[in-house]
Amino acid sequence: MRFSIVFVFSVLGCLLLIQEGSSTTTTTTTTDATTTTTDSSDTTTTTTTTTDSTSTTTTTASSSSSSSAEARRRRRARRRRLARQRQRRERRRQRRTQRLRQQLKNKRRELKQLRG
Repeated sequence: MRFSIVFVFSVLGCLLLIQEGSSTTTTTTTTDATTTTTDSSDTTTTTTTTTDSTSTTTTTASSSSSSSAEARRRRRARRRRLARQRQRRERRRQRRTQRLRQQLKNKRRELKQLRG
């Protein structure tokens, strides 16, 4: 009886150390009508059920890549937005330059007409 409890807790300890960097970990251990449940926030779910000396471990790991994929999407969207802003500023600058050149051209023509 003591051996099975020690075994179960050692297995749980190993699983928790392995899953420490992961997402959500849910561990349920049942030994002779004793149930222990441990929850931590992430995306990996681990369920361990032990009855007498029989042990069953089920691990379902959903990838934590969803957060990195979301971060990539945000970075890509930010790069696009910044590129659009740069293009708008550049077009505005070109229009302003063109408008100033046209005004200068018009002023020169007016001066030429007044002189001649």
